[in-house]
Amino acid sequence: MARFELKLPREQAILLLLVGSSLFINNYDLGIYALALPQIQASLAIPEQNVGFYTGIMRFGVLLAFPLAFMADVVGRKRLLLITIAGMTVATLLTGIAQDHVQFLILQTLARCFSYAEDMLCYVIVAEEIDPRMRGWALGRLAALGTLGYALSSLLYTQIDVLPHGWRDFYFIGAAGLVVILLARRRLQETQRFADLRAARPAIRRSFHEHLTPIFSLVRAYPGRFAALVATTAPYAFGVATALAFTSKFLQETHGYSPKEVGLLQLLGGAISILGYFAAGRLSDRLGRRAVLSVSIGLVSVLLAAFYLTGDPRLLIASWIGALFAYFASDVTLSALGSELFPTSYRSTSAAARSVINVTAAVAGLAVESAIYPLVGSHAAAIVLLLCAAPFAILPVLLFLPETAMRSLDEVSPEVHLPPTAP
Repeated sequence: MARFELKLPREQAILLLLVGSSLFINNYDLGIYALALPQIQASLAIPEQNVGFYTGIMRFGVLLAFPLAFMADVVGRKRLLLITIAGMTVATLLTGIAQDHVQFLILQTLARCFSYAEDMLCYVIVAEEIDPRMRGWALGRLAALGTLGYALSSLLYTQIDVLPHGWRDFYFIGAAGLVVILLARRRLQETQRFADLRAARPAIRRSFHEHLTPIFSLVRAYPGRFAALVATTAPYAFGVATALAFTSKFLQETHGYSPKEVGLLQLLGGAISILGYFAAGRLSDRLGRRAVLSVSIGLVSVLLAAFYLTGDPRLLIASWIGALFAYFASDVTLSALGSELFPTSYRSTSAAARSVINVTAAVAGLAVESAIYPLVGSHAAAIVLLLCAAPFAILPVLLFLPETAMRSLDEVSPEVHLPPTAP
């Protein structure tokens, strides 16, 4: 049994690589923006007081991602993955030639739209295709593969001063990688669960209202689960998102780190913290998703607060690496839960809804940070105040969400046949 749990069949290993490769580029793109924020801000003349607001607006690409991910429950996972990777490629390439902050904002918002939809679908596909005994393990590997994108961004960022076009070259590199993924992904097959669901549907033309069934079912079939997932996701994203977005800026402007030093620290921290994905995957299969998620949320909150409050350089580095480790663990566990709690007929829709909640709460946190920054006098003080909201996410995890580890998806979330809604 142990040997089986540590080795995926060849077909599933290929699936994991084809799906996870886009997470690699997605996280590379996010890492570049977080690291190169000071250079992008200076190049495009973004006012200091608008940095948090602009970052938040870009994250609202998730609102455009929702209909894309929702359509995966209507037309299939594979087709939507090809559409989203093509959209990401174009938006990323054009970002590299943006001439002002408005163009950059629009293009990055579009890029986030497609990348958020990609992220949602990747976790759904792995949840549907991998054996329940290995699901947490496989999702941990998927997330770890994505984190290598952060490592690449950190490595390249150390060379920002010698690249011919500065931060713009990072986006050209990302677009080239997406083209390779698009070509390789043509061999990807539809998930068996969705294929079975599609075969069971009547072969008739469906009305627009019938196409919206996954959205209606999400709220009607499991309202308690959905409410608990909202109550978990919202305070955690609200409290933590700004702290993660400002780390490079904080290190450079408060502690005097050079871009090269920030890149090396991110690379070192990421190399160590990526183990959080592996640990969370295995531990959540053995100890349960709820236990791992509760502990990791608490650790993220405490360690990020320590990062922004300490003046000790050793504690600064240790708290950052520890916070990143715990955040990776919480992220993959929450993604696993979000993919397991709802049936196949609207699993992608539920993942999209959770992402919308996550990003909306994150944007709210960024907006609040911008609002209270003038009152408290520093980004660090504003961020620590926001972090107080994050531990409240633990309560619904322990009190209201069911355990999903080591259980089949049909057992965790059977299809619920609801009476049709009025058109």
